[in-house]
Amino acid sequence: MYAQPSELPREKKKVVLGVVEFPPLVIKNIDSPGCHGDAVTISRTILELVGYKVEVECPPPARLFERIRKGQVDITMNVKGTKALANTVTFIEKPFSYLSIVLMTNSKVENNKTVAAIRGYDYVGLRQELENKGYTFFDMANSSDAIQLFQFGRTSHLATYEAPYLYHIKRNSNNIDDLIVSMRKDIPTFLAISNASAKKEELESKLSRLLALSDSQTVIEQVQTQNNEN
Repeated sequence: MYAQPSELPREKKKVVLGVVEFPPLVIKNIDSPGCHGDAVTISRTILELVGYKVEVECPPPARLFERIRKGQVDITMNVKGTKALANTVTFIEKPFSYLSIVLMTNSKVENNKTVAAIRGYDYVGLRQELENKGYTFFDMANSSDAIQLFQFGRTSHLATYEAPYLYHIKRNSNNIDDLIVSMRKDIPTFLAISNASAKKEELESKLSRLLALSDSQTVIEQVQTQNNEN
């Protein structure tokens, strides 16, 4: 159904894919710059299928958002409610995947209305909702740092995507026992093209056509199904 990367012209345009640490979908490399994971592999695959050479960047969220606004990163993945990306990206309509946002509460710590979170993340309105109720956010550079701040008992709450939290606790022995999931929101995430990218229109056209070839509910499902058929 798809052209294979080897069948594409040899001279490919470079496209910069920007992703943030988001285990297990995006995992920072330990011994070298960059990152890996299913989200990186699948995004690279579909971009290669539509004719691009892919360069991957894995900066902290705040720096990634700045580079997207300037068109230095061509494409990323995010949810539609991220205020830092408002009016700066165009979303490809098929969801890339579905994620769960949770508010974790440490029942052993006095509820002092403090929340560990990632700098620049709105959590689809959860941040504003809690700030309106008098909560104070302690913002960290990435999900791992925010989780550790919470695990050390520095805050009574943690705003997080569920997948990175589960990934973290499976790999660490010093975890909090008495946790309560105070709130949960299930949301789709999408490929998002920088409006300042010189390749914006062609990227949007090529990816929309490619993803329309399948009835799969998400981009991840579409690529995994195609790989299983090959």
